[in-house]
Amino acid sequence: AGRRRTSGRGWAGRPRAGGQGRRASGPLKYGALIAQAMAGRGGTCMVCDEKVSAQKMEAHVLGHFEKGGSGGACLVEANGGGPYWLYARVSGRAKLGDLDGLLRKVWVECCGHLSSFSDGNSTYLSMKSGFGDPGEKTMKVNAAKVLADSGELAYTYDFGTSTTLGVRLVGMCSGAGMKKPVELAARNSAAKYNCSECGAKGAAAEICPECAWDGGGLLCAGCAEKHEHGDEDSYLPVVNSPRMGMCGYTG
Repeated sequence: AGRRRTSGRGWAGRPRAGGQGRRASGPLKYGALIAQAMAGRGGTCMVCDEKVSAQKMEAHVLGHFEKGGSGGACLVEANGGGPYWLYARVSGRAKLGDLDGLLRKVWVECCGHLSSFSDGNSTYLSMKSGFGDPGEKTMKVNAAKVLADSGELAYTYDFGTSTTLGVRLVGMCSGAGMKKPVELAARNSAAKYNCSECGAKGAAAEICPECAWDGGGLLCAGCAEKHEHGDEDSYLPVVNSPRMGMCGYTG
């Protein structure tokens, strides 16, 4: 029988024995497991469907689009740490909110949390906080212009159990043929993780939120069935996202 996925806060802030809650923190850090997942990882170009190494993907994707072409479009890289990265083509008409929408769809959306981009001077929010901060702006600004001015942005999704990404301008390119304001150009192949309990290579399919705090909790199907916290019905799936194992994220 399939396990019910948690739909609440997931591992962050989840009550432990004695009624004590865990303090929400950043992305799960699997140490050696993340390093193992990074080894030799490549990805897929969405333009030609070719498998390309992570080191060569930037040049490969740029090769599909005329550099500095008409339309004021640009290519950006979003990096989620470890094996997680993607490239997106941003049209000259796109707003930061459009880039936010793509990152949510591909990587982070779980419970409708707020999000922001920041260049160190200004913070662009998906919804204004109402605090009147002079450096606070909405995402209804031209994405290519902000990226061209700053070069890099920090993106945060969820201000409680936060997922933070680095967004970098790769270069200007042609916007010819774009059907959407922002289009996914390439992304990493799904990382495979070994089971924390039996060591089965690449077999981890579930995350135990309780054990994730101690750097483990990656479980193959067999170990998930007999795991000590298996009766809590709170496992989260191993997915291709830097938000894996956080809040109620299921991919």
